[in-house]
Amino acid sequence: MRNLTQTITRRRALARFLPALIALLAACGGNAPPELIIPTPAVTAEAGRTATPTATSVANPPTPTVAAPPATSTLPAPPTVAPPLPTPTTGPLPTATAVSTAPDGYQVAFVAANDVLNVRRQPGANAAVVGRLAPDATGIQITGEGQTLFGSNLWVPVESDAGEGWVNSRFLTETISREMFCSDPAVEELLDQFVEAVEEEDGKRILELVHPDRGLRVRVSWWNPEVLFRGQDIQTIFRAEKKYDWGVADGSGEPLSGSFSEIVMPHLERDLLEVGEWRCDEGQFGPTAGSTILPEGYEQVRFYSAHRPAPADVEMDWGTWLIGVEHWEGRYYVSYLVHYRWEI
Repeated sequence: MRNLTQTITRRRALARFLPALIALLAACGGNAPPELIIPTPAVTAEAGRTATPTATSVANPPTPTVAAPPATSTLPAPPTVAPPLPTPTTGPLPTATAVSTAPDGYQVAFVAANDVLNVRRQPGANAAVVGRLAPDATGIQITGEGQTLFGSNLWVPVESDAGEGWVNSRFLTETISREMFCSDPAVEELLDQFVEAVEEEDGKRILELVHPDRGLRVRVSWWNPEVLFRGQDIQTIFRAEKKYDWGVADGSGEPLSGSFSEIVMPHLERDLLEVGEWRCDEGQFGPTAGSTILPEGYEQVRFYSAHRPAPADVEMDWGTWLIGVEHWEGRYYVSYLVHYRWEI
């Protein structure tokens, strides 16, 4: 990538190798790097009913002793019309927000394979449901100005195969082709700035690279719960002492609880700032006994993979970050971070 090569050469020397135990376990993992599997069969809450709280966990961590889930899942065909819910008679006053129309339309994102995105008669989570969009629904058009309810997200009027109505815009993403995404220098510039901001631990600059309302989703291992950072939580992400539930550690099953700097930053320093290889919209990994799976709903967002290869004598000592990038309202934003490494 342009400029990233120069950025990488300035990074710190490789950290010390993993303990000798990993070297002994390497023989059990095989030599062929795994492929990224899309989608995953994790379970999340129904997207149209509850909004994800800022900087909180939104999924349940798996039990470490359970075998990896199957690589693919079958999506049930959702009904086009759901039984109506009572329309509220009172509620917060909406604020109109202009929303541009994407040339290729919009598609559903960040919704689990066994879930749906509700289309509602009016903006707001308590309005009557008039249709349901599958988690892989495409061809959605925004037909007018959005409305932001007090203490809520931006709701937008849409036209889709499920009918006309309102949806929470945080579960939509602009449709952009892989060819356009991978050839756009604006994406490379965004990632250059993001890497520099992480190296300098500049939360204010990170906030400029992440949409303040849509936020930044972070996962330590794909199967752990996501933590969503928005607004002020992004600006203070490197210095805040607030502890979050990041799931469980592979192998030991011990809970991962701590601040962003305690839990996430060490992996960013080692596997992003010292990255050796970048690939557009393609995951690159080392050998592992586990699976390399993109979390459900994330597959609709384009990404770059930042891969730190393992040294020749410790083939399990590798690390990869998938960095999701969304196009929204005329510009690109960093959307998610998912970390991968060798699993026992």
